[in-house]
Amino acid sequence: MTSRRQFLGGLAATALVTAAGAQAVPRLSLQGTAVQGYPLFVSLSGPVDSPQVEWQGKAYKMIKAEGEERWRAVIPIDIDCPGSASLKVAGLERLVSVKRRNYGMQYLSISPGTLASYDDPQNKADDVAILNAIQRVDDPQFWKGNWKLPCQAPESTGFGQKRLYNGWKKGWHKGLDLAGWEGQAITAPAAGRVIHRARGIVNGNTLVLSHGLGVFSSYFHMSDFAVGSGETVEQGQPIGSVGGTGGFAPHLHWETRCYGAPVFPKAFLQLPADWR
Repeated sequence: MTSRRQFLGGLAATALVTAAGAQAVPRLSLQGTAVQGYPLFVSLSGPVDSPQVEWQGKAYKMIKAEGEERWRAVIPIDIDCPGSASLKVAGLERLVSVKRRNYGMQYLSISPGTLASYDDPQNKADDVAILNAIQRVDDPQFWKGNWKLPCQAPESTGFGQKRLYNGWKKGWHKGLDLAGWEGQAITAPAAGRVIHRARGIVNGNTLVLSHGLGVFSSYFHMSDFAVGSGETVEQGQPIGSVGGTGGFAPHLHWETRCYGAPVFPKAFLQLPADWR
């Protein structure tokens, strides 16, 4: 007899299919908080080879966990994901109920020069360089345990806020701003590897870490760097200092992305039990 338990959102949930006296079949686990803008933690074990997760019209490569007969992926729930979406992998399908979240609105007044720099071709090239750097998704999972804040400072701008610049230009905040002081230490929130280091005209001094499984974190407006390209870092290791490069008051803009899509950074501070 075959039994199934569907994942319908919320915290940890597991889908299991067994067949008595039959050959083992894949076992799927979906964990995390199914909310717009959050990551979803997917595990798959059983007789599978190079599985891919189909989710919201995209395919996400799964990575085999080191020392385990299990495949893993951390996939993004889009910030505008509908109330439910179907997830498919290895012949299994689950309907995921996604909770809507209003991240709020922010009205900003900035200098015309700073606003114009957003449309500068060099700024667009800076962003493309970051996106190109995070195309690689085959790094193994580097982190163990819950992540930590990279900077002990108050939150000044939340993730996901819609923005209106000078009353007309629209956008949304893809990271989390921490109001640190000039020169305050920035530390790696989790183990990873430096895959990009640059100076952008809006992003300022920029550092990007790969944490494996297609998960990346970025740090903007830094005053300086404490690590070099290609260097591996451990959780809590200094990677640079807070600054205001790019034309802003000192603060840290911290992003986390899964397969290139921005997700709520604080979701990694309290991971599902099987991912710590």
